[in-house]
Amino acid sequence: MRPLLLAIWLGSIGITPALAQDAAPSKPAPVASAAPASSSARPTPADIRLAETVVFYYVRKDPTSLFPVFAALREPGGVNRTRLSRASLAGFLSMVFLQNRSRLEGWIGQGTNYPPDMKSVLVFALWQSGNGDLIYPLFHELPNFANDKPGNLYTLTPRSPIEMDLKWGAFFATGNPGFVAAMVDALDSGRPLTGSRELDAAIRSTSLAGLTLNMRQHEVLERYIRQRSLEASGAYKQVLNTLLASRQAAYKPAPDHDGDFAGVIATLKLPEKPDPEAMRAAGLDGASGPRTARRGDTIGVTVLFSGMQLADDLSADVSYDIKVTGPDGTVNPSSSQTDVAALKDKVPGRFTMLDSRSTLSIHFEPADKPGSYRIDVLLKDNISGRKVALSRSIELLDN
Repeated sequence: MRPLLLAIWLGSIGITPALAQDAAPSKPAPVASAAPASSSARPTPADIRLAETVVFYYVRKDPTSLFPVFAALREPGGVNRTRLSRASLAGFLSMVFLQNRSRLEGWIGQGTNYPPDMKSVLVFALWQSGNGDLIYPLFHELPNFANDKPGNLYTLTPRSPIEMDLKWGAFFATGNPGFVAAMVDALDSGRPLTGSRELDAAIRSTSLAGLTLNMRQHEVLERYIRQRSLEASGAYKQVLNTLLASRQAAYKPAPDHDGDFAGVIATLKLPEKPDPEAMRAAGLDGASGPRTARRGDTIGVTVLFSGMQLADDLSADVSYDIKVTGPDGTVNPSSSQTDVAALKDKVPGRFTMLDSRSTLSIHFEPADKPGSYRIDVLLKDNISGRKVALSRSIELLDN
């Protein structure tokens, strides 16, 4: 058996943005929402990466990551499969444009290259961000609201799904939960909203749905709601606590866990590529990949995990120790590695299933004895101090 530690990043598994759905337009909103994409138009891996770029942009705020977004906007219907509404895109781009005036012409290019629905998003975002003077040079036309003064997305109190999506988009661009504070406030049944019982009920219901979905993926949002819960009282406090409990109930750690911190070992036969669908299906309740091998096979070993603690700046620090024990009970010294970096980076949330950014490659030689080769991993969350012991066996067949 010949082990080798490789610097292979398999990529994150199963991150699918949870977003508010599109809704019918309400005048005089400059941006209308599109109808939801057909259920038959399943998101491709590229679509998912595009949505992740938008929804988690605030984690790194890397302007160079946005070029694929503008390429996608040029493709008719290209954004629909991502489940991003046009209003959330408009809110997102409004905040990005506000912070990157010098990049706008390079990003947008020729305005005539965009389909009408995406052109309306870009035009609105330019106007909303205070860059309305660029609308005519780039698009050779002016909307009827071009001379109006844009409102403040931060202080906007949303009264419709479109306005809510505008604020969600602004949150994705900035990571500032203050953009969705009005939706958190709307959960307080004692707080007056519009005076209309029906509209108030709709606002509260839609706010709760959006917060529930997005809180599962954004640690900064959960921290904000937790803080608001500490400050609240009465029925409002109970609603916020129930919201927080729903996130906890939705997360099911793997059998091997220490508190929320959980992990599992997965294997794959190299040089095959990992199957994200299989890994996602297995999740942290099981492990994907082969459990048997033959001489000459090379088996890649990686570690899946979630529930790690995040620092104040959303940084994670996860590592592991690994060793492989042969059928005779001896540990191959080349397989014994300590403090292997699994993740040392910023991430948006604690509860997305992630994979180690390194893998151990095990090559079975002709002289290796048949039998069970046990892989032992000690997975370590270096921020919380939690540790999880993991084990998985590969049976080398006698061929």
